[in-house]
Formats: sequence, structure tokens, C-alpha cells
Amino acid sequence: MSENTEKRKPTFRYAVLVILAVIIFTTIGMVGYGASVTTMFLLSWIIVVPAAMKLGYTNSEIERAGFEVGVDAFQSNFIILSVGALIAAWTASGTIPTIVYSGLLIITPKYFLVATLIICSLTSIATGTSWGTLGTSGVALISIGNSMGVHPGLTAGAIISGAFFGDKMSPLSDTTNLAAAICKTNIITHIKHMMGTTVPSYIICVVLYTVIGFKYANSTIDYHQISEVTTILKSNFHIGIIALIPIIFLMILLVLQKPPILSILASTVMAGVVAVLQEGQKIKDIFEYMLSGFQIETGLAYTDKLLNRGGIMSMAETALLVFVVFVIAGILQRTGFLEVLLEPMIKRIGNSRTKLVGSTFIVSYLANAFSSSMMFTSVFVGTVMSPIFREFKLKPENLSRIIEDTATLGAPLIPWNSNAIFCSQTLGVGIFTFIPYCFLNWISPIINFIYGVTGFSMPTYTDEELKELERQELESQNFANI
Repeated sequence: MSENTEKRKPTFRYAVLVILAVIIFTTIGMVGYGASVTTMFLLSWIIVVPAAMKLGYTNSEIERAGFEVGVDAFQSNFIILSVGALIAAWTASGTIPTIVYSGLLIITPKYFLVATLIICSLTSIATGTSWGTLGTSGVALISIGNSMGVHPGLTAGAIISGAFFGDKMSPLSDTTNLAAAICKTNIITHIKHMMGTTVPSYIICVVLYTVIGFKYANSTIDYHQISEVTTILKSNFHIGIIALIPIIFLMILLVLQKPPILSILASTVMAGVVAVLQEGQKIKDIFEYMLSGFQIETGLAYTDKLLNRGGIMSMAETALLVFVVFVIAGILQRTGFLEVLLEPMIKRIGNSRTKLVGSTFIVSYLANAFSSSMMFTSVFVGTVMSPIFREFKLKPENLSRIIEDTATLGAPLIPWNSNAIFCSQTLGVGIFTFIPYCFLNWISPIINFIYGVTGFSMPTYTDEELKELERQELESQNFANI
């Protein structure tokens, strides 16, 4: 087929059939057979490419269209891979152990629920994983709560709120990096913008869990598990302020608005120095940790699961997912599928920002319910809705924040979602028992929607900024064609 062949615009019906085929194919693989979202998106090439060829595009034209957009994933992927090295270095330096250790010391019966929220938040921010937090701090805290007679739904709700708070706000989180990458916004800008909804939501959660916790003021607590964990952490690491130097250093660099990749790698090197000088680690081992993840045997499964993680390779699949998604999305965009698909939605939304935000919420929750994956939801919503947000001159951090509040925080609230099932199985609490008490997961989206209706904290592009953005995108495209 010649590249000079006349190209046809897909009909709306054809565009819907192709997108549905991708969604159904991907969902069946993930939900029915446990395949990774990366594998299924890669395999969706066999749907997308033939569909585009029927419109008159050659295979080489389609590949070029996808790879031109795929170039945009490079910066995000370097950040994601750098985060993997950072997690391992922070563990080796005692940074993450110090954060967890400090959190476990603040537990008291009267403030157990709010302490649970804070501990899981600190653990999740430090490690960048909600599931890791649930399987470590969460398991310990649910046992402590049960021994105190605290309602298991309340304890689980506080654990989940804290775990997904960190998953949403941590620069180490794969979902946070993915949402920023898909929406093409800076990771630090994305996190700063999320604070507008997350901070007030978190304050409300602190108040609610504190007030409810007064009911258990006279309960007793078994400190055996806490003592066991803190003793192991203290015996294997030098807990203290020196171990926090790498994270303080990173925060300073980010506040000074230094480039994210440079800041993350500088903190990684700083952590490596602390690990060598204070923890007695060998330089050779530090480099190995940065690649493959930190490794230690403490004799306690809880701490081993918490500490044995990180490394560039642990982030490899996430980085690959970002690249594959960008390529597939580039094909769908350049061959007209997304444009045709969005036309009816744009007409119904009109000039209403409220309808735009409401439609994004609906699409996100439906995708989360349909796919059972917050990763897939982030990819789908970011790909489909980004052009419409651009039409409204809304900056991409508005969309990435909505995705986090609905995809990341919404996942545990959908009973059949993989995240809700994991929470239930890990904590040993029924899904419908904990759902009402996941306060952060309910409150943050509500505040986000209010912002969307009122326009508060919804930054927009100026005409000059849009022109500059288009110029940069054209330069990037020309560079990709070289």
C-alpha cells in the first residue's frame, strides 16, 4: 500500500467499535487471566494497526505516528526509573526504616485510628506503594486494632485512607508518575496541584478519626508487635536524623524548583553516601541495590516485605507501560479515532466546565468499574479526555488530579475492583465493612468536583502559553522525524 493512498476519516461507529475492542480485549486479559495491563496494551497493537490500515494508512505511517508520540514518554520514564533507584538507596541509608520506626512510636489507644492514618500515610509516602503499605503496616495495625476491640471497618478505613494517600501523593508512586505522564504534566506540578484537594480532605479525615477514636480511650493495647518491629529496625539500621538527610535534601531541591530527574538522582547519591558512611554498606552493593532492589533478611516477614523492594528493574514494567500507552494513543490520535470519538462528547459538554468535569468523573469511575484496574483507568481517561481539557484551555494538572481522585482513590470503593479485593484479603475485613470508613477516598473527589464547578484551583492556559506549547510540540515532532 502506497503512502500516497488517500486517507479516510473513521466514522463514529467504527471508532467506537475499535476503542471498545481494545477495552474489552484488555479487560478480559487482565480480569479473566491475570495478565498485566502492559502485556494487554502491547497486544492491542494487533487491533489498532489493522483498524488504522483500513483507513488507508500504511504500516510504516502508523508506526511513525505512534513512535513520534512515544518520544514524549522519555522524560517521564527517566523519572520512573530514577525513583526505583531512589527507593533502594533510601532503604539502604535507613531513610525509609527511620520514617516507619517514627510512625510506630506514636500509637496510643485514644488516638489509635488517627495514628493508623498517619503511620500508613508516612509508610506509603516513603515507599510509594499502597499495596506494600497494606501488606506491612496495615497487617500489623489491623491486628492491634482487633486486640483493642476497635471496629475492623474503622481500622481498615484508616489504613486504606493512609495507604492510598501516599500512593496518590508520593513522587515514588507508579500511579502518581503514570497520571502525570499520561496527562503530560510535570510530576512536581502534579503533586503540588493535588494538595489543593488532598490537604483539606486529609485534615477532615484527621478530625473524623480523632473524634471517633475517643470512643476507644479506655482500651488497652498490645505493644508486642510494635516492639518486635521497632527492635528489628533499630538493630539493622541507625535510626535518626542523619538517615533523613536524603529526603530533606530532595525536598530542598524540589522547593528550589530544580529539575525532577536531577533532584531524584542527587538524593539517590546522597542516600548512597549515608548508606556507606553510616550503615557500613559497600559501594558495590549500593549500585546493585539501585539496579535490582534492596535485600535484607531480618527474620521477620513483616520487615522483610517492607524493606526488600526498590531498584530500577522494579520500575521497568511501569516505564514500559507508559511508552506502550503513548505509542498506542499516538496511533489512535494521528489516525483520527480519538477526534471522531470525542466529537459528540464535546458537543454535549458545550462550553460548560461543570459538564466537562462531571463527564470526566463518570468516565473514570466507569472505566475503573469495568476494567478493575486503576492503572488502566489512568491510561484510558488521560488519553481520551486530554484533548478536551486542552480545548477548554485547562492545564493538564487539572485532569491528572481528577484521575488520581477518581482512579487511584476510587479503586478501593468498587467491590469487584482488584484493589478492593486486595484490601479485603490482606486485612481480613469484608469489602462492604470498610468501604463506608475510607473517608479520604470519599471526601477528596467531592472537593475536586466542587472546584470543577466553581473554577477554584483550576489553572488555565493563556493564548500565549498555548502557542508556546504548540511550538514546543512541533519542535518535538520535528526532532522525532530526524
